[in-house]
Order: sequence, then C-alpha cells, then structure tokens
Amino acid sequence: MKKIREDIYTWSVFNEEKQLDFNGLYLKTAHKPVVIDPPPPSAADLEEMEFLGKPHHIYLTNKHHTRASALLRERWGSRVFIHEDDAPLMEIPVDGTFSDGELLEGEFEVIRIPDAKTPGECAFYWKKNAALIVGDAMIGKPEGALSMLPDEKFKDPARARQGLSVLRGLDFEKLFVGDGFSIFSNAKQALTEFLQKVQGL
Repeated sequence: MKKIREDIYTWSVFNEEKQLDFNGLYLKTAHKPVVIDPPPPSAADLEEMEFLGKPHHIYLTNKHHTRASALLRERWGSRVFIHEDDAPLMEIPVDGTFSDGELLEGEFEVIRIPDAKTPGECAFYWKKNAALIVGDAMIGKPEGALSMLPDEKFKDPARARQGLSVLRGLDFEKLFVGDGFSIFSNAKQALTEFLQKVQGL
C-alpha cells in the first residue's frame, strides 16, 4: 500500500482491458479502520492492513466496485455496505446500506450522484481531511485531470454530466478516484475546470 498521510493509504491493481489502475482506499477513522472499493490486495497489502488494524467495514461507491469485498469479508469478517439504491442490484449479499446525506463512521458524508452509471452511485466527502472519494462518476485520466467513462456506460450521458453538479459546492484538496490517477493537491480546481468543460458553464 502507498501511504498518503497517517490515516489514508491506497493500493492499486492495473486493469489491462481498461488500461487503468483500479484503486482501493484503507482509511483510519476515529472509530475503526475501513476500506473503500477494494481491488484484490497483494499478500503484502493484506499483511500491512492487518498490522495497521483490520477494517471492520467495507464501503462501496457503486455495485460495479464490489471487487474483492467478498474475499475481505471472508478473511476478516468486515461488513459490506452500499447505497440503498444499488443494494437490489448486487451480485453478492451486503450487510447493510446507507442513504443520501448519511455520515458514515461519523466522518464521511454520502453524496448520491444523480443519473450516474448506477442508481446508487455516490461520492464520500471527508470534510475534516479535505478529501473527496468517487467511484465511477469520474475517472482520473489523464494524470492530474478528470474525465468520464464512455457515453455508452450511461443511460443519458448529458444528464450524467449535469448530475456531477452536486459536487460543485464541496471544499476539498484531494480527490481519490476508483479508476485512474487520484489527485493529491488542487483537486477542487481540477473538478471546477472539468465541470466547466463538460457542462459548458
């Protein structure tokens, strides 16, 4: 895993088909550690997580980011959570759901992104660490900038682009993406420029 700061670690698996890194996050909250959108971890990643503290919850930004959740649940008993609108679409059982505006672990605000790839697509806003975490709403490509998945991934691409407006008013410095390159500084500016480009505002 790569240490971003004392309470944020990330690990990645390169996907040949997409030619992108699939990223997972290990986060140390004031309560207990959690992971988000976990791709398959290496043996070294697993050992480091166990050393730092086994995650008690796994949070998913959307149904397509289930990834290695079942493996981690079997290994550690971590409970898997997803937005209530994506829960009926899941291919593995989930242990619980969350809803729009909910504060996970008392720290992460759930922000559902309308008209996205799945009905429950959401971002997690970690205000105290000036961080925003997204799944498939945006990807980090090219490095240092943002883009979206191809239009065919969305029922209505124009509405999907407009749906990102729910992120506009947030104040953050780091943006962690499920796919591609995360942005560790000036991420708010990168998002603003991206929204101006895709929304024509």
